Amino acid sequence: MTAGTAAPLVTLPHGGQLRGLWEQGVRVFRGVPYAQAPRGTLRFAAPVPALPWPGVRDATEFAPMAPQLPRTARADAPILGGEDCLAVNVWAPPAEPGARLPVMVWVHGGGFFRGAASEPLYDGASFARQGVVFVSLQYRLGIDGFLHFEDEAEAGSPGGAAPANRGLLDLLAALQWVREHISAWGGDPAQVTVFGQSAGAGALACVLGMPASRGLLQRAILQSPSVACQTLQEAAAARRAVAALAGVAPSLAALGVAAPPAVLHAVHRLAADPALRQQHGLGIRNFFPLRPVVDGQVLVAPPLQALAQQWAAHPPDLQVLVGCNAEEMRLYHVPGGAMDRVTEAQVLAFAQEVGLGADAVQALRATLPPTHPTPGELLCALQSDFYYRVPAQRIAALASRWARSAHAYEFAWPSPQWRGRLGAAHGVELPFVFGNLHTATGQELTGPRPPTALAATMHKGWVAFAQRGDPGWAPYAGVQPLVQRFDVASPAYAPHPEPVRLSLWDGLL
Repeated sequence: MTAGTAAPLVTLPHGGQLRGLWEQGVRVFRGVPYAQAPRGTLRFAAPVPALPWPGVRDATEFAPMAPQLPRTARADAPILGGEDCLAVNVWAPPAEPGARLPVMVWVHGGGFFRGAASEPLYDGASFARQGVVFVSLQYRLGIDGFLHFEDEAEAGSPGGAAPANRGLLDLLAALQWVREHISAWGGDPAQVTVFGQSAGAGALACVLGMPASRGLLQRAILQSPSVACQTLQEAAAARRAVAALAGVAPSLAALGVAAPPAVLHAVHRLAADPALRQQHGLGIRNFFPLRPVVDGQVLVAPPLQALAQQWAAHPPDLQVLVGCNAEEMRLYHVPGGAMDRVTEAQVLAFAQEVGLGADAVQALRATLPPTHPTPGELLCALQSDFYYRVPAQRIAALASRWARSAHAYEFAWPSPQWRGRLGAAHGVELPFVFGNLHTATGQELTGPRPPTALAATMHKGWVAFAQRGDPGWAPYAGVQPLVQRFDVASPAYAPHPEPVRLSLWDGLL
Protein backbone atom coordinates (compact mmCIF):
# COMPACT_ATOMS: atom_id res chain seq x y z
CA MET A 1 0.00 0.00 0.00
CA THR A 2 3.03 2.23 -0.38
CA ALA A 3 5.08 3.30 -3.37
CA GLY A 4 6.13 0.22 -5.30
CA THR A 5 3.22 -1.94 -4.12
CA ALA A 6 1.55 -3.87 -6.93
CA ALA A 7 -1.57 -2.27 -8.34
CA PRO A 8 -4.76 -3.67 -6.84
CA LEU A 9 -6.77 -6.10 -8.95
CA VAL A 10 -10.36 -7.22 -8.61
CA THR A 11 -12.07 -10.01 -10.50
CA LEU A 12 -15.68 -9.40 -11.53
CA PRO A 13 -18.35 -12.11 -11.71
CA HIS A 14 -17.97 -12.42 -15.50
CA GLY A 15 -14.28 -13.28 -15.08
CA GLY A 16 -12.77 -10.04 -16.36
CA GLN A 17 -10.43 -8.13 -14.08
CA LEU A 18 -9.89 -4.47 -13.21
CA ARG A 19 -6.56 -2.86 -12.36
CA GLY A 20 -6.80 0.16 -10.07
CA LEU A 21 -4.46 2.24 -7.93
CA TRP A 22 -3.39 2.43 -4.32
CA GLU A 23 -3.87 5.98 -3.05
CA GLN A 24 -2.91 6.60 0.59
CA GLY A 25 -3.96 3.15 1.67
CA VAL A 26 -7.20 3.10 -0.32
CA ARG A 27 -7.93 1.03 -3.43
CA VAL A 28 -9.26 3.29 -6.19
CA PHE A 29 -10.88 2.14 -9.45
CA ARG A 30 -12.07 4.78 -11.88
CA GLY A 31 -14.14 4.72 -15.04
CA VAL A 32 -15.68 1.27 -14.65
CA PRO A 33 -18.54 0.94 -17.19
CA TYR A 34 -21.91 -0.22 -15.95
CA ALA A 35 -23.64 0.34 -19.31
CA GLN A 36 -22.62 0.59 -22.92
CA ALA A 37 -21.79 4.03 -24.26
CA PRO A 38 -25.07 5.74 -25.24
CA ARG A 39 -24.04 6.62 -28.77
CA GLY A 40 -25.62 5.96 -32.14
CA THR A 41 -28.82 3.97 -31.77
CA LEU A 42 -28.25 3.74 -28.01
CA ARG A 43 -28.10 7.50 -27.45
CA PHE A 44 -31.75 7.91 -26.46
CA ALA A 45 -32.41 4.27 -25.58
CA ALA A 46 -32.73 2.66 -22.17
CA PRO A 47 -29.28 1.74 -20.77
CA VAL A 48 -27.81 -1.52 -22.05
CA PRO A 49 -25.51 -3.44 -19.65
CA ALA A 50 -21.78 -3.15 -20.32
CA LEU A 51 -20.25 -6.07 -22.16
CA PRO A 52 -17.85 -8.35 -20.26
CA TRP A 53 -14.19 -8.37 -21.23
CA PRO A 54 -11.40 -10.92 -21.08
CA GLY A 55 -8.20 -10.32 -19.17
CA VAL A 56 -7.35 -7.13 -17.28
CA ARG A 57 -8.93 -3.74 -17.96
CA ASP A 58 -7.28 -0.53 -16.77
CA ALA A 59 -9.38 1.42 -14.24
CA THR A 60 -7.07 4.28 -13.34
CA GLU A 61 -8.75 7.16 -15.20
CA PHE A 62 -12.20 8.70 -14.83
CA ALA A 63 -14.66 8.21 -17.64
CA PRO A 64 -15.69 11.39 -19.47
CA MET A 65 -18.39 13.41 -17.76
CA ALA A 66 -21.74 13.54 -19.52
CA PRO A 67 -21.53 16.10 -22.36
CA GLN A 68 -21.97 19.63 -21.00
CA LEU A 69 -20.58 23.14 -21.09
CA PRO A 70 -18.63 24.98 -18.37
CA ARG A 71 -20.81 26.69 -15.79
CA THR A 72 -20.03 30.12 -17.27
CA ALA A 73 -20.11 29.18 -20.94
CA ARG A 74 -19.30 31.67 -23.67
CA ALA A 75 -20.59 31.14 -27.18
CA ASP A 76 -17.27 29.58 -28.18
CA ALA A 77 -16.86 27.43 -25.05
CA PRO A 78 -15.68 23.89 -25.82
CA ILE A 79 -17.82 20.89 -24.91
CA LEU A 80 -16.74 19.04 -21.80
CA GLY A 81 -17.06 15.29 -21.48
CA GLY A 82 -18.20 12.72 -23.97
CA GLU A 83 -20.68 9.99 -24.81
CA ASP A 84 -18.92 7.15 -22.95
CA CYS A 85 -19.99 8.54 -19.59
CA LEU A 86 -22.01 5.71 -17.99
CA ALA A 87 -19.43 4.57 -15.46
CA VAL A 88 -18.83 4.19 -11.76
CA ASN A 89 -15.80 4.88 -9.58
CA VAL A 90 -14.96 2.82 -6.51
CA TRP A 91 -12.93 3.73 -3.42
CA ALA A 92 -12.48 0.72 -1.13
CA PRO A 93 -10.43 -0.10 1.95
CA PRO A 94 -8.25 -3.20 2.02
CA ALA A 95 -10.59 -6.15 2.52
CA GLU A 96 -10.20 -9.83 3.27
CA PRO A 97 -11.90 -12.36 0.98
CA GLY A 98 -15.57 -12.67 1.90
CA ALA A 99 -15.72 -9.24 3.58
CA ARG A 100 -19.17 -7.69 3.88
CA LEU A 101 -18.50 -3.98 4.15
CA PRO A 102 -21.23 -1.31 3.97
CA VAL A 103 -21.59 0.40 0.60
CA MET A 104 -22.37 4.04 -0.17
CA VAL A 105 -23.43 5.06 -3.70
CA TRP A 106 -23.18 8.78 -4.55
CA VAL A 107 -25.35 10.56 -7.13
CA HIS A 108 -24.11 14.06 -8.00
CA GLY A 109 -26.34 17.06 -8.58
CA GLY A 110 -26.21 19.80 -11.19
CA GLY A 111 -29.73 20.70 -12.27
CA PHE A 112 -30.05 17.59 -14.50
CA PHE A 113 -27.80 19.18 -17.15
CA ARG A 114 -24.32 19.45 -15.61
CA GLY A 115 -22.08 17.88 -12.97
CA ALA A 116 -19.73 14.89 -12.81
CA ALA A 117 -18.63 12.18 -10.43
CA SER A 118 -15.02 13.14 -11.18
CA GLU A 119 -15.38 16.47 -9.33
CA PRO A 120 -12.62 16.41 -6.64
CA LEU A 121 -15.15 17.48 -4.03
CA TYR A 122 -16.73 14.02 -4.44
CA ASP A 123 -13.53 12.04 -3.87
CA GLY A 124 -14.59 9.06 -1.77
CA ALA A 125 -11.33 8.27 0.03
CA SER A 126 -12.55 9.73 3.34
CA PHE A 127 -15.42 7.24 3.38
CA ALA A 128 -13.20 4.30 2.41
CA ARG A 129 -10.87 5.10 5.31
CA GLN A 130 -13.86 4.58 7.61
CA GLY A 131 -14.44 1.06 6.32
CA VAL A 132 -17.02 1.89 3.63
CA VAL A 133 -16.92 0.84 -0.03
CA PHE A 134 -17.74 4.12 -1.76
CA VAL A 135 -19.17 4.23 -5.29
CA SER A 136 -19.84 7.36 -7.35
CA LEU A 137 -21.78 7.13 -10.57
CA GLN A 138 -22.59 9.15 -13.66
CA TYR A 139 -25.85 9.26 -15.56
CA ARG A 140 -27.05 10.94 -18.75
CA LEU A 141 -27.78 14.64 -18.43
CA GLY A 142 -29.39 17.34 -20.53
CA ILE A 143 -31.35 16.30 -23.59
CA ASP A 144 -29.76 12.82 -23.59
CA GLY A 145 -31.04 12.04 -20.11
CA PHE A 146 -34.14 14.16 -19.57
CA LEU A 147 -35.60 15.72 -22.73
CA HIS A 148 -38.96 14.08 -23.29
CA PHE A 149 -40.11 12.81 -26.69
CA GLU A 150 -43.68 11.77 -25.94
CA ASP A 151 -44.64 11.05 -29.58
CA GLU A 152 -41.52 9.12 -30.52
CA ALA A 153 -42.34 5.63 -29.21
CA GLU A 154 -42.06 2.81 -31.70
CA ALA A 155 -44.80 0.22 -31.69
CA GLY A 156 -43.50 -3.04 -30.29
CA SER A 157 -40.29 -1.51 -28.92
CA PRO A 158 -40.00 -1.91 -25.11
CA GLY A 159 -40.04 1.58 -23.66
CA GLY A 160 -40.27 3.12 -27.11
CA ALA A 161 -37.52 4.60 -29.25
CA ALA A 162 -36.71 7.16 -26.57
CA PRO A 163 -38.12 6.13 -23.18
CA ALA A 164 -38.85 8.91 -20.72
CA ASN A 165 -36.48 9.80 -17.91
CA ARG A 166 -33.46 8.01 -19.36
CA GLY A 167 -31.26 9.51 -16.65
CA LEU A 168 -33.39 7.81 -14.00
CA LEU A 169 -33.16 4.52 -15.87
CA ASP A 170 -29.38 4.96 -15.79
CA LEU A 171 -29.50 5.21 -11.99
CA LEU A 172 -31.47 1.97 -11.76
CA ALA A 173 -28.96 0.28 -14.08
CA ALA A 174 -26.04 1.50 -11.97
CA LEU A 175 -27.68 0.25 -8.77
CA GLN A 176 -28.27 -3.13 -10.41
CA TRP A 177 -24.57 -3.17 -11.34
CA VAL A 178 -23.66 -2.45 -7.71
CA ARG A 179 -25.86 -5.31 -6.49
CA GLU A 180 -24.21 -7.75 -8.90
CA HIS A 181 -20.56 -6.61 -8.70
CA ILE A 182 -19.75 -4.78 -5.47
CA SER A 183 -18.83 -7.95 -3.57
CA ALA A 184 -15.66 -8.02 -5.71
CA TRP A 185 -14.42 -5.11 -3.55
CA GLY A 186 -15.67 -6.64 -0.30
CA GLY A 187 -18.89 -4.65 -0.35
CA ASP A 188 -22.15 -6.06 0.95
CA PRO A 189 -24.91 -5.84 -1.69
CA ALA A 190 -27.44 -6.20 1.13
CA GLN A 191 -26.11 -3.09 2.90
CA VAL A 192 -26.29 -0.33 0.27
CA THR A 193 -26.87 3.32 1.12
CA VAL A 194 -27.64 5.62 -1.80
CA PHE A 195 -27.09 9.32 -1.28
CA GLY A 196 -27.23 12.42 -3.39
CA GLN A 197 -27.63 16.17 -3.28
CA SER A 198 -29.92 18.59 -5.13
CA ALA A 199 -30.79 17.06 -8.53
CA GLY A 200 -29.02 13.89 -7.40
CA ALA A 201 -31.24 13.66 -4.33
CA GLY A 202 -34.30 14.55 -6.42
CA ALA A 203 -33.46 11.80 -8.89
CA LEU A 204 -33.13 9.36 -6.01
CA ALA A 205 -36.49 10.49 -4.62
CA CYS A 206 -37.97 9.60 -8.02
CA VAL A 207 -36.21 6.21 -8.00
CA LEU A 208 -37.39 5.42 -4.46
CA GLY A 209 -40.98 5.79 -5.69
CA MET A 210 -40.45 3.21 -8.46
CA PRO A 211 -41.23 -0.46 -7.79
CA ALA A 212 -38.08 -1.37 -9.77
CA SER A 213 -35.88 0.07 -6.99
CA ARG A 214 -37.05 -2.38 -4.35
CA GLY A 215 -34.24 -4.64 -3.24
CA LEU A 216 -31.49 -2.48 -4.73
CA LEU A 217 -30.85 -0.42 -1.59
CA GLN A 218 -31.47 -0.49 2.12
CA ARG A 219 -30.77 3.12 3.15
CA ALA A 220 -31.04 6.52 1.51
CA ILE A 221 -29.62 9.96 2.33
CA LEU A 222 -31.28 12.85 0.50
CA GLN A 223 -29.52 16.22 0.80
CA SER A 224 -31.67 19.16 -0.35
CA PRO A 225 -33.83 16.97 -2.60
CA SER A 226 -34.96 18.84 -5.72
CA VAL A 227 -38.20 16.98 -6.44
CA ALA A 228 -40.01 19.43 -8.74
CA CYS A 229 -40.84 17.54 -11.95
CA GLN A 230 -42.35 18.54 -15.26
CA THR A 231 -45.80 17.73 -16.52
CA LEU A 232 -46.13 16.41 -20.06
CA GLN A 233 -47.13 19.91 -21.16
CA GLU A 234 -44.10 21.51 -19.50
CA ALA A 235 -41.81 18.86 -20.99
CA ALA A 236 -43.20 19.57 -24.46
CA ALA A 237 -42.59 23.30 -23.95
CA ALA A 238 -39.01 22.57 -22.88
CA ARG A 239 -38.41 20.43 -25.96
CA ARG A 240 -39.77 23.14 -28.25
CA ALA A 241 -37.66 25.77 -26.49
CA VAL A 242 -34.41 23.82 -26.80
CA ALA A 243 -35.14 23.04 -30.45
CA ALA A 244 -36.01 26.64 -31.30
CA LEU A 245 -32.82 28.00 -29.74
CA ALA A 246 -30.77 25.28 -31.46
CA GLY A 247 -32.42 26.07 -34.79
CA VAL A 248 -33.90 22.60 -35.45
CA ALA A 249 -37.30 20.91 -35.40
CA PRO A 250 -38.53 19.71 -31.98
CA SER A 251 -38.31 16.02 -32.90
CA LEU A 252 -36.12 13.13 -31.88
CA ALA A 253 -34.77 12.83 -35.41
CA ALA A 254 -33.81 16.51 -35.67
CA LEU A 255 -32.43 16.94 -32.17
CA GLY A 256 -30.56 13.66 -32.44
CA VAL A 257 -28.45 14.95 -35.33
CA ALA A 258 -28.27 18.61 -34.28
CA ALA A 259 -24.84 20.08 -33.68
CA PRO A 260 -24.00 19.29 -30.03
CA PRO A 261 -22.70 22.81 -29.23
CA ALA A 262 -25.96 24.36 -30.45
CA VAL A 263 -28.07 22.07 -28.29
CA LEU A 264 -25.88 22.44 -25.21
CA HIS A 265 -25.83 26.22 -25.51
CA ALA A 266 -29.62 26.21 -25.89
CA VAL A 267 -30.01 24.35 -22.59
CA HIS A 268 -27.49 26.61 -20.82
CA ARG A 269 -29.12 29.78 -22.12
CA LEU A 270 -32.49 28.62 -20.83
CA ALA A 271 -30.98 27.69 -17.47
CA ALA A 272 -29.34 31.10 -17.07
CA ASP A 273 -32.21 33.36 -18.19
CA PRO A 274 -35.62 33.26 -16.46
CA ALA A 275 -37.07 35.74 -18.98
CA LEU A 276 -36.00 33.49 -21.84
CA ARG A 277 -37.66 30.50 -20.20
CA GLN A 278 -40.91 32.41 -19.85
CA GLN A 279 -40.67 33.65 -23.43
CA HIS A 280 -40.60 30.03 -24.56
CA GLY A 281 -43.53 28.94 -22.42
CA LEU A 282 -41.76 27.60 -19.35
CA GLY A 283 -43.42 28.83 -16.17
CA ILE A 284 -41.71 30.69 -13.36
CA ARG A 285 -41.49 27.58 -11.20
CA ASN A 286 -39.29 25.87 -13.84
CA PHE A 287 -36.00 27.05 -12.36
CA PHE A 288 -34.05 24.76 -14.70
CA PRO A 289 -35.29 23.83 -18.18
CA LEU A 290 -34.90 20.04 -17.98
CA ARG A 291 -36.16 17.81 -15.20
CA PRO A 292 -37.70 14.37 -14.76
CA VAL A 293 -41.15 14.25 -16.34
CA VAL A 294 -44.26 12.57 -14.95
CA ASP A 295 -44.79 10.42 -18.02
CA GLY A 296 -47.12 7.80 -16.51
CA GLN A 297 -44.78 4.88 -17.16
CA VAL A 298 -41.26 5.40 -15.82
CA LEU A 299 -42.48 8.07 -13.39
CA VAL A 300 -46.15 7.48 -12.68
CA ALA A 301 -46.65 10.46 -10.33
CA PRO A 302 -44.72 13.40 -8.86
CA PRO A 303 -42.10 12.06 -6.42
CA LEU A 304 -43.82 12.99 -3.15
CA GLN A 305 -47.09 11.49 -4.39
CA ALA A 306 -45.37 8.41 -5.80
CA LEU A 307 -43.53 7.84 -2.50
CA ALA A 308 -46.78 8.14 -0.54
CA GLN A 309 -48.57 5.71 -2.85
CA GLN A 310 -45.78 3.14 -3.12
CA TRP A 311 -44.82 3.19 0.54
CA ALA A 312 -48.43 2.96 1.72
CA ALA A 313 -49.04 -0.02 -0.55
CA HIS A 314 -45.69 -1.68 0.18
CA PRO A 315 -44.05 -0.27 3.35
CA PRO A 316 -40.34 -0.39 2.53
CA ASP A 317 -37.64 -2.01 4.60
CA LEU A 318 -35.76 1.25 4.21
CA GLN A 319 -33.98 3.73 6.46
CA VAL A 320 -34.00 7.36 5.38
CA LEU A 321 -31.89 10.38 6.35
CA VAL A 322 -33.08 13.60 4.74
CA GLY A 323 -32.43 17.28 5.23
CA CYS A 324 -31.79 20.68 3.74
CA ASN A 325 -29.88 23.91 4.20
CA ALA A 326 -31.37 26.90 5.96
CA GLU A 327 -30.83 29.40 3.12
CA GLU A 328 -30.77 27.25 0.00
CA MET A 329 -31.48 29.75 -2.76
CA ARG A 330 -28.80 32.21 -1.69
CA LEU A 331 -26.47 30.17 -3.91
CA TYR A 332 -28.41 31.40 -6.94
CA HIS A 333 -29.42 34.90 -5.82
CA VAL A 334 -26.33 36.24 -4.02
CA PRO A 335 -23.49 35.72 -6.55
CA GLY A 336 -24.03 38.19 -9.37
CA GLY A 337 -26.24 40.46 -7.28
CA ALA A 338 -29.63 39.07 -8.34
CA MET A 339 -30.82 39.30 -4.73
CA ASP A 340 -30.72 43.09 -4.88
CA ARG A 341 -32.65 43.37 -8.15
CA VAL A 342 -35.76 41.41 -7.16
CA THR A 343 -39.05 43.34 -7.13
CA GLU A 344 -42.24 42.81 -5.14
CA ALA A 345 -43.97 41.95 -8.42
CA GLN A 346 -41.55 39.07 -8.98
CA VAL A 347 -42.19 37.77 -5.48
CA LEU A 348 -45.95 37.80 -5.98
CA ALA A 349 -45.68 36.26 -9.45
CA PHE A 350 -43.67 33.32 -8.13
CA ALA A 351 -46.01 32.86 -5.18
CA GLN A 352 -49.04 32.89 -7.44
CA GLU A 353 -47.60 30.29 -9.81
CA VAL A 354 -46.85 27.85 -6.99
CA GLY A 355 -50.26 28.41 -5.37
CA LEU A 356 -49.27 30.52 -2.39
CA GLY A 357 -51.69 33.33 -1.58
CA ALA A 358 -50.84 36.91 -0.63
CA ASP A 359 -51.71 36.26 3.02
CA ALA A 360 -49.25 33.36 3.14
CA VAL A 361 -46.56 35.53 1.57
CA GLN A 362 -47.07 38.15 4.27
CA ALA A 363 -47.00 35.46 6.95
CA LEU A 364 -43.67 34.21 5.60
CA ARG A 365 -42.34 37.78 5.48
CA ALA A 366 -43.13 38.09 9.18
CA THR A 367 -40.90 35.10 9.95
CA LEU A 368 -37.81 36.74 8.43
CA PRO A 369 -35.34 38.60 10.64
CA PRO A 370 -35.95 42.36 10.81
CA THR A 371 -32.75 42.91 8.83
CA HIS A 372 -34.06 40.80 5.92
CA PRO A 373 -37.27 42.47 4.71
CA THR A 374 -36.24 43.07 1.09
CA PRO A 375 -38.05 41.50 -1.89
CA GLY A 376 -34.87 39.56 -2.70
CA GLU A 377 -34.71 38.02 0.76
CA LEU A 378 -38.39 37.16 0.61
CA LEU A 379 -38.12 35.50 -2.81
CA CYS A 380 -35.06 33.61 -1.61
CA ALA A 381 -37.02 32.31 1.38
CA LEU A 382 -40.05 31.37 -0.74
CA GLN A 383 -37.97 29.48 -3.28
CA SER A 384 -35.79 27.83 -0.64
CA ASP A 385 -38.91 26.41 0.96
CA PHE A 386 -40.63 25.41 -2.29
CA TYR A 387 -37.69 23.76 -4.02
CA TYR A 388 -35.86 22.12 -1.12
CA ARG A 389 -36.85 22.68 2.50
CA VAL A 390 -40.50 21.66 2.42
CA PRO A 391 -39.86 18.62 0.18
CA ALA A 392 -37.20 17.45 2.64
CA GLN A 393 -39.67 17.77 5.50
CA ARG A 394 -42.39 15.95 3.54
CA ILE A 395 -40.05 13.06 2.75
CA ALA A 396 -39.03 12.83 6.40
CA ALA A 397 -42.70 12.68 7.42
CA LEU A 398 -43.48 9.98 4.84
CA ALA A 399 -40.46 7.94 5.90
CA SER A 400 -41.41 8.34 9.55
CA ARG A 401 -44.84 6.89 8.78
CA TRP A 402 -44.00 4.09 6.34
CA ALA A 403 -40.27 3.32 6.28
CA ARG A 404 -38.21 1.40 8.80
CA SER A 405 -36.83 4.63 10.27
CA ALA A 406 -36.36 8.31 9.45
CA HIS A 407 -33.82 10.90 10.54
CA ALA A 408 -33.80 14.60 9.63
CA TYR A 409 -31.27 17.43 9.71
CA GLU A 410 -30.88 21.09 8.79
CA PHE A 411 -27.53 22.62 7.88
CA ALA A 412 -27.36 26.20 9.18
CA TRP A 413 -23.67 27.14 9.23
CA PRO A 414 -23.40 30.56 7.51
CA SER A 415 -20.66 30.63 4.91
CA PRO A 416 -18.74 33.94 4.96
CA GLN A 417 -18.33 33.92 1.17
CA TRP A 418 -19.59 36.85 -0.95
CA ARG A 419 -18.86 39.34 1.81
CA GLY A 420 -20.76 37.28 4.34
CA ARG A 421 -23.98 37.07 2.31
CA LEU A 422 -23.81 33.48 1.03
CA GLY A 423 -24.93 31.99 4.34
CA ALA A 424 -26.19 28.42 4.64
CA ALA A 425 -26.76 28.23 0.91
CA HIS A 426 -27.42 25.30 -1.38
CA GLY A 427 -24.46 22.94 -1.53
CA VAL A 428 -22.44 24.47 1.30
CA GLU A 429 -22.84 21.25 3.32
CA LEU A 430 -21.08 19.12 0.67
CA PRO A 431 -17.43 19.67 1.69
CA PHE A 432 -18.44 18.97 5.29
CA VAL A 433 -20.21 15.70 4.44
CA PHE A 434 -17.31 14.48 2.29
CA GLY A 435 -14.59 15.77 4.58
CA ASN A 436 -13.09 17.48 1.53
CA LEU A 437 -12.81 21.05 2.81
CA HIS A 438 -9.46 21.49 1.06
CA THR A 439 -10.77 21.14 -2.51
CA ALA A 440 -11.16 24.14 -4.80
CA THR A 441 -14.95 23.80 -4.86
CA GLY A 442 -15.02 23.28 -1.12
CA GLN A 443 -13.04 26.48 -0.54
CA GLU A 444 -15.29 28.34 -2.98
CA LEU A 445 -18.29 27.36 -0.88
CA THR A 446 -16.83 27.75 2.62
CA GLY A 447 -13.97 30.21 2.40
CA PRO A 448 -10.44 29.48 3.65
CA ARG A 449 -11.21 28.72 7.32
CA PRO A 450 -14.25 26.43 7.63
CA PRO A 451 -14.92 24.77 10.99
CA THR A 452 -13.17 21.40 10.73
CA ALA A 453 -14.95 20.05 13.82
CA LEU A 454 -18.31 20.48 12.08
CA ALA A 455 -16.99 18.56 9.08
CA ALA A 456 -15.80 15.74 11.33
CA THR A 457 -19.21 15.57 13.04
CA MET A 458 -21.20 15.48 9.81
CA HIS A 459 -18.91 13.01 8.06
CA LYS A 460 -19.04 10.72 11.08
CA GLY A 461 -22.85 10.89 11.10
CA TRP A 462 -23.14 9.95 7.42
CA VAL A 463 -20.76 7.01 7.88
CA ALA A 464 -22.60 5.81 10.97
CA PHE A 465 -25.90 5.90 9.09
CA ALA A 466 -24.40 3.78 6.31
CA GLN A 467 -22.97 1.34 8.81
CA ARG A 468 -25.98 0.83 11.08
CA GLY A 469 -28.83 3.17 10.10
CA ASP A 470 -28.21 5.50 13.05
CA PRO A 471 -26.42 8.82 12.37
CA GLY A 472 -26.08 9.58 16.07
CA TRP A 473 -29.35 11.31 16.86
CA ALA A 474 -32.87 10.11 17.53
CA PRO A 475 -35.29 9.30 14.70
CA TYR A 476 -37.71 11.81 13.22
CA ALA A 477 -40.92 10.61 14.86
CA GLY A 478 -43.84 11.59 17.03
CA VAL A 479 -46.16 14.59 17.15
CA GLN A 480 -43.30 17.07 17.41
CA PRO A 481 -40.39 15.35 15.62
CA LEU A 482 -36.87 16.56 16.27
CA VAL A 483 -34.31 17.70 13.71
CA GLN A 484 -30.53 17.70 14.01
CA ARG A 485 -29.30 21.23 13.32
CA PHE A 486 -25.70 21.67 12.16
CA ASP A 487 -24.32 25.13 12.92
CA VAL A 488 -21.09 26.83 13.94
CA ALA A 489 -21.92 26.05 17.55
CA SER A 490 -22.31 22.50 18.81
CA PRO A 491 -24.97 20.65 16.80
CA ALA A 492 -28.39 21.01 18.40
CA TYR A 493 -31.25 18.54 18.36
CA ALA A 494 -34.63 20.26 18.57
CA PRO A 495 -38.02 20.66 16.85
CA HIS A 496 -37.89 22.33 13.45
CA PRO A 497 -37.08 26.02 14.10
CA GLU A 498 -39.67 27.35 11.64
CA PRO A 499 -42.92 25.36 11.87
CA VAL A 500 -45.01 28.35 10.74
CA ARG A 501 -43.03 28.63 7.49
CA LEU A 502 -43.47 24.94 6.77
CA SER A 503 -47.20 24.98 7.51
CA LEU A 504 -47.80 27.69 4.89
CA TRP A 505 -47.29 25.01 2.21
CA ASP A 506 -49.83 22.54 3.58
CA GLY A 507 -51.93 21.26 0.72
CA LEU A 508 -49.50 22.61 -1.89
CA LEU A 509 -46.51 20.29 -1.46
